Amino acid sequence: MDEQKRNRFGLTERDMETIQSIFMSYPEIREVHVFGSRAKGNYRPGSDVDLAIMNRDVPAGRLAKIKGDFEESSLPYIIDLVDYTRLDNPEFTGHIERVGKPFYRRDEKIRVL
Repeated sequence: MDEQKRNRFGLTERDMETIQSIFMSYPEIREVHVFGSRAKGNYRPGSDVDLAIMNRDVPAGRLAKIKGDFEESSLPYIIDLVDYTRLDNPEFTGHIERVGKPFYRRDEKIRVL
């Protein structure tokens, strides 16, 4: 049984450090929000982690590279990463605006444990 303390998003401190270290390796990533079940608090064990890059000026090809980094990581979850500024579905962007919560900001470690 996993006895590690989890934050309100259901992630351990180690999970958060892994995710944040990946974002830190890309200086152009300045703000990321978590949305979906992890943000709403109705996630289940093994639920994916929905993350949206919120800032502009992220090169189009960068998203694929970051997704690859997550796939190669030791995280036990699927990371579903989107570029908010390139989304064109108003219902989807509205969902992120309504339920999204700050998850990562460059130069500011967000502590949610």
